[in-house]
Formats: sequence, structure tokens, C-alpha cells
Amino acid sequence: MPDSVYIVATGARTPVGLQAATSAAAVRAGISGLGEHPFLVDSVGDPMPCALDALLDPSLAGPERLLALIETALGEACLPLTAAAAPCPQLVVYLGLPEFRPGFSAQDAESVRSALARLEGLPMKLLEVNVLPQGHAAGLSALSVATAEIHKGRLEACLIGGVDSYFQPETMAWLDAHRQLAGTVSRSGFVPGEGAGFCLLASERFCQRMKLPALARVLAVGSGNETKLVKTEEVCLGEGLTKAVQDALDSMPTVEAINAVICDINGERYRGEEWGFVCLRLSHYFDDPTAYLSPADCWGDMGAASGPLFAMLVCEAAARGYSKGPRVMLWASSEGGERSVAVLETTKR
Repeated sequence: MPDSVYIVATGARTPVGLQAATSAAAVRAGISGLGEHPFLVDSVGDPMPCALDALLDPSLAGPERLLALIETALGEACLPLTAAAAPCPQLVVYLGLPEFRPGFSAQDAESVRSALARLEGLPMKLLEVNVLPQGHAAGLSALSVATAEIHKGRLEACLIGGVDSYFQPETMAWLDAHRQLAGTVSRSGFVPGEGAGFCLLASERFCQRMKLPALARVLAVGSGNETKLVKTEEVCLGEGLTKAVQDALDSMPTVEAINAVICDINGERYRGEEWGFVCLRLSHYFDDPTAYLSPADCWGDMGAASGPLFAMLVCEAAARGYSKGPRVMLWASSEGGERSVAVLETTKR
């Protein structure tokens, strides 16, 4: 039997909170961070919709903006290591980044990676930083890769995370040109957001040695690829997401109902219909697959940060006793076709 993998700490920075606890409380209360950008306007001259970080200067852009988001969330996720029972070894990082798009290039991804590798002030050193520029699914893909490495015994602990910000003028203009921004121009758009989320993953042996509490167990992961993409004329029937969900369900150690779902449905018709087809095929595995939580209603579309932030919401709900049940499915869909799923299991406290 492979060693179980646990989430032992989380960190977050979102438009509705500068820490995990405040972000989760805001989502639970339905507090909205959605608004209008102070200077970017769409093709008809209206202010572009946005969910901005509360403290960052709106004019800050590029890798520097992403690194500012990363530093806060990563520091919070590492905080328990400062009081751990033993010194923490060097840790590997798996970081989800946006897909390459106008306003975010391969050079930007490398700038983020190299700057993160040099980051100081953490309670341990970062041994290696790996980036996954896969968009929405990137954070859960990072979780899947890291879980496999711990199962194989190659790592005892590592950090997984994701960061995104749409607020490059080229990126926002690209979304506007494709009628993806919520507002008067599109009837099926979303509100862009920005933020970062991190999770500290560890084996059971690592948790015992360091005397760290397990917040959630990674019960299963799954992946798929969708060929009928958004921004095309093809009709998506949810085949890639269905495959990813089924993969995760098949890898669960026992067949038990999924009690809750957290996902990146963001207001785009494409995403809602995609999940609808999954529900038609696999609803018998869920208590109620239509009663999903889509935090984009509060903090906007978080892109590559989505998966780790969803995991943070699961851990916060379990710690405070308001989760719907022990098994929660997380899923995210990238524009390039990547589909990632994870099932977390918690213990009510």
C-alpha cells in the first residue's frame, strides 16, 4: 500500500481575503469582491469587470504582480513548519501557472520560476521549483504530480500551488475580443480575478515525525483531455471532464458517495454545460452533483490558482465544522483542454 498523502497546511491570497481563513469566511458568507477596473475599458468604452487584490497597485503587472501574490500565500502555507517538532528539509515546489496567452509568455513563466527559487524568508529552502503552465487545471495537476511522487517514496513532503492574474492590458483585451468578459458585450462571460493558493503536502511518516496535523487526505486524483474547446464552433459534450472524474472515482479505495463539489464554473455557458453532461452520466456517484460551490461568484475567476484555493476551502470548512461531508471533489478545466480532478477526505472536528 502506498503511503497516504495529506494536506497539512494551506495559504491563500484572494480578492476577498489576504489569508486562508479570511478568504474562506468571505466565500462562506457570500461576500463579493467583484467590481470594475479603475482604468481598463472594453470595446464599447465600459469599465472592464474585475476582482482585484485589495492591496496591490492596479498598475503593477507581469511576473512582479504574480510574485507578490505568491509570497503571501506561500509564506502562510509554510508557517506551521516554524513550530514543527524537527527541522524541515528542503522542499520541492510544483507551481501551476496560466496557459501561455497574450500578456503571459514562456519568458514570464521562467521569470516567475527563477524568482521563486531565489525567494528568502521561508522556514526552509526550496530545493527545486517546477512550473506547470496549464491554466485552470494547473493547480490540481500539480497536486496529482506531487501525490504520485510521495506515493512512490521519492518525496516525503512538498509544496503545491497556483497563481494567476488576468490584469495585463493584452490579456484583458484578448478576453474582450473573444467576448469572454461579463458585461454588456457578452451574455456568457466571467469576471477575471487574481490570487494565489498553496498547500503543504506530506506523507503520514512526515506528519508523525514533524508532529503536524492532517487537515485532509488526498483520496484520489484524475485527469482527462477535452478536444472540443471553448472559443471554437465545436459542441462540447463533457467527454474530457467525464473521463477525469471517472478516473478519480475509479482510483478511490472504496466506493462511497461524493458529498460536495467545488469547481471553476465561472458564468461561461461552456463550463456550465460541460458539467451538466458529467452530471447526466455520473450523478449516481454524488449526493447532489448540481449543488456545487463555484467561488468565482465571490473572488472572480482564479485561473491557475483555482485548485489549491479549492483545497483550502475544503480544509477550512472541515476545521470549522460546516462541511457537507467528508468527501469533496474538486475539478478545473483549462482552455487548452486539460481537465483535472481531485477527491479530498476530511474528518469533521
